[in-house]
Amino acid sequence: MSYAVTLEAIQQMLDEEMSLQTLSNQFSTQEIFDMVQNKEAIQDEDALFKALMDAMYASRPQGVT
Repeated sequence: MSYAVTLEAIQQMLDEEMSLQTLSNQFSTQEIFDMVQNKEAIQDEDALFKALMDAMYASRPQGVT
């Protein structure tokens, strides 16, 4: 059985992982889905978690450099 990144899989991960709360507070599930890169390469929940963490870090304000 192959793993598929779906809106439902993302929502479930957001509901279960408190470390992703910042992401879920700022964006809709659809917006988060759209931010996840290389969805076809994600083969399990661990990879989805990492992709969601990457999306959260990519979406944070950069500040003045």
